Amino acid sequence: MALSPPPAAATGSHGSPAAFVQVLAAPVMPAPLAGAQAQHWGQPQHGGTSCRGPVLASAAGAVAAVAASAPRRQRGGGRAGGGRVDVARGGRQGSTLVVRAAVSRRVLSMSQDKLVGHAPPPGAADDNEQPPAADISRCYLHRLGQAEAQLLAALRAQVPAAASAAGASSIWGVDILQEGDASNIVLLKFLRAADLDVNGAIARLESTLRFRQERGVDELCQADLGEHFEGHDTVAGCDAEGRPVMISRYGGMDNDKVFGDCEAFVKYRLKIMEQAVSQLSFARGEAEDLCQVHDYSGVPLLFKTSEVKAAIAAMSKVFGDHYPETKGKTIFVNFPAAFSKLFQAFSVFLPERTRKKFLIFGESDQALLFEHLRPEAVPEALGGMLRAGGAIGGTCSAVEVGPRSTEEVVLQEVAGPAAVAWELRVCASEAAYELVFVPADGGAEEVVAASRAKEPLQASSGVVAGEYRAARAGALKCRFRNDRLWLSNRLCLARGSLV
Repeated sequence: MALSPPPAAATGSHGSPAAFVQVLAAPVMPAPLAGAQAQHWGQPQHGGTSCRGPVLASAAGAVAAVAASAPRRQRGGGRAGGGRVDVARGGRQGSTLVVRAAVSRRVLSMSQDKLVGHAPPPGAADDNEQPPAADISRCYLHRLGQAEAQLLAALRAQVPAAASAAGASSIWGVDILQEGDASNIVLLKFLRAADLDVNGAIARLESTLRFRQERGVDELCQADLGEHFEGHDTVAGCDAEGRPVMISRYGGMDNDKVFGDCEAFVKYRLKIMEQAVSQLSFARGEAEDLCQVHDYSGVPLLFKTSEVKAAIAAMSKVFGDHYPETKGKTIFVNFPAAFSKLFQAFSVFLPERTRKKFLIFGESDQALLFEHLRPEAVPEALGGMLRAGGAIGGTCSAVEVGPRSTEEVVLQEVAGPAAVAWELRVCASEAAYELVFVPADGGAEEVVAASRAKEPLQASSGVVAGEYRAARAGALKCRFRNDRLWLSNRLCLARGSLV
């Protein structure tokens, strides 16, 4: 697939920083498009606004309107106007004035009491004090306060009627009629997405129930949508914060087939999103959103087809409406340098909390990528160890080899005769390697495998694997050599396990 170049200046209807980032990250940010109305799978009606400007066209799941909501969000999860909603009065400014007035009266009363020698007893209650207001940063099950619990109870009271009207009660495999942690977590997602407005949350919830029922979303995970939609996505493992990982690659897509049928494209992205969301535990205190990785290697820089724009617009609409609060972190890898610099320039206008949701890495930034994803969860094509048919599970060792130096790593120790499976690779560029078995009794080491002289292992070769049968106790070790470079380090991976 391809990318459209940025205009000379980001102006016009997409001129604001938030609007630019919203359009730039269209694959993952489902901010409702201005003037676009949903038809069937979310296609804009004739005359509606579609994606324009510096769009990075991709098939990635759009799962949260982050940039569009950034001006209303404050650091720490607050909202504009203090980020608080007064439950009793239902207003923001009014509650602030009431609290300020109550504080002023209390200070004046205490001062008068001190002057006349009648100080109030310690812990005395003040009839004018207001209960704590609801805060969106506490609207999570493991952080819930009294005010947020009241909102959740008010929302839950309307759930039976909404489920009855929609003819369904299941979202992401969770029956919201069954009170418990899982259903409460789902309801709180809709409550946060509606800025703690109970009526807005129940309307959105009912709309999502109808959508899933009418479109048969629960059956999409098993649907056969065509070969041109296969092989681009991986749902496996978790990131460093425990989020399920969804990886999408766009370089090998046939644009005409993938984007030509807008409805089929949205179904395809829904299928991948449903597979990813199914990995969430919906347990108190556990990860509630996803880590999405978008690989742009091999993606042309230009595209102007109306089909691609329409497909992304429809996908964004659907994800924005029906997958609230599922976006945790988005990582762009092999990202074009021109777009990376443009994104970084505009991202300074976004709140820090929003900026942290987006990470942009180049072709040789595997070390940075591994800070967020374990190498075992990164596909072979991105410099990791995840591959189809891999015989070894578990963790692997990451070794950074300095210029003109050698690093050794132990893959597996054995107490006696045993079979050992091994895997190794260089993540970027090249490095030489030698795999040896070192006997525990001090005998001569045995070379198991090695790169050829003057022909180091290339990153493009991916994972090199094999099996060794040890005849006695000892350790299988790998030595990586970076002997052809004077300035650059090389990152290598290796692991072993008993067969």
